[in-house]
Amino acid sequence: MTDYQTITPVIVAALAAIVGADQILAGNAVPAAYAYDAGTQAEAQQPPEAVVYPAATREVAAVVRLANRERLPVIPRGGGTGLTGGAVPLHGGIVLDLRRMNRILHVDPAARYLVAEAAARTIDIQQAAKSHGLLYAGDPCSNDDCVIGGNVATNAGGNRAVKYGVTADQIYELEVVTPRGKIVTLGGRLQKNSTGYGLVRLIAGSEGTLGIITKATLKLQPLAPIIATDLAVFPSLAAALAAVKVIRADAWLDPVSLELIDRHTMDALERYQATRFLPDAAGDCLLIQTEAHNSAERAAKQKRLTELLENASAAAYFETDGEKIWQARRVWGKALQVDHPVGASEDIVVPVDEILAFLAELERLTTAFGFAFRIAGHAGDGNMHLRILPGAIPAAKWPASLADFRHRLYEAVYRLGGRLSGEHGIGVKRKPYFAELTAPAELELMKAVKQALDPHGILNPGKIFDL
Repeated sequence: MTDYQTITPVIVAALAAIVGADQILAGNAVPAAYAYDAGTQAEAQQPPEAVVYPAATREVAAVVRLANRERLPVIPRGGGTGLTGGAVPLHGGIVLDLRRMNRILHVDPAARYLVAEAAARTIDIQQAAKSHGLLYAGDPCSNDDCVIGGNVATNAGGNRAVKYGVTADQIYELEVVTPRGKIVTLGGRLQKNSTGYGLVRLIAGSEGTLGIITKATLKLQPLAPIIATDLAVFPSLAAALAAVKVIRADAWLDPVSLELIDRHTMDALERYQATRFLPDAAGDCLLIQTEAHNSAERAAKQKRLTELLENASAAAYFETDGEKIWQARRVWGKALQVDHPVGASEDIVVPVDEILAFLAELERLTTAFGFAFRIAGHAGDGNMHLRILPGAIPAAKWPASLADFRHRLYEAVYRLGGRLSGEHGIGVKRKPYFAELTAPAELELMKAVKQALDPHGILNPGKIFDL
């Protein structure tokens, strides 16, 4: 591990010369919120020595060059909505808060692309595209708080990944500050590109360890005139997941989203939102979003979906208020915490054809441990968001039992061809399990890339793996 230096008054003055004296906080002036992100447990919190607020890419690059000379950790921070401790400054150093770099710089409706700075909120990008009759397809559940740089850094998925893919699939170009403080533009506004290594894909999902994203050129899609959301209710989770396979396979129906919500979570959402989503039925649910270009196509798709749901033994199905139900889906974690403040979140992903087998493993393990679980998962792409609850397990035994449970759950996931994280990343939270479960040769390649690009180990050290 690199021996990092501490931040001295001389370094504070040098940082102030780069970003301005009013754009740096140091020592006791650093707010407590910079010690954690949305997914950081209390015992893992760690404050930085300084926070700087750059306004331009050249300032970011200058800070990184200074950090290289002085051997200082640099931790990029966007919206602070990460769920794995990815923005926690484990070794102190400098948190680089990009909030001032939040502009949408350009929208080209004819060529269907948008250029945004790293701290532009995802919802603002979506709305800017929509104002031109276009769609930005990236749609993480925290879209009103998260920013595009963080979406790229974790390769966020979200609700529309079934049809449109994850964040990396929405990128033409990235402007990146390298770990040595150079500014580089990766990729190109091209439909195809086989010119050297695919470095955009390397940066996407690297969690701020290989470069600092400062600007993104994003693909836009035609916005369908009709976007409908249907809610289907099933007698069991297994029945709902069996329906996912059938619906997903229908190329003409071509669903945008297929979200699984268990009955207990739906009850919690109704209480939290003070809205009845299931007036006449109770059960495990699927949210099914489809697009249509006109009312005739919508009617035909609705008829086809009805046939599929009836054959899949759905207890009820109906079109629902998309705005209300999707807002409820986005706050599922908060809704559950009202009644279950203690619990653990998971971001498992398995092949779509193995979801039923995964459910059987999950039910077997939670029963064996005396736990309970809740699901609000992207069933259409195999990404299962879980909340594991301690059930009747005493608080004193919960941490050790949870650790044992996670080992067994992750082993089952890997046997099914799955992985630890579908979109939240590794960060600090999953680092020990990642080291255990990743093939040694694969881990060796990742470490070699990190060492080559960041020889002094200054960019977001201690995340994903240790060197």
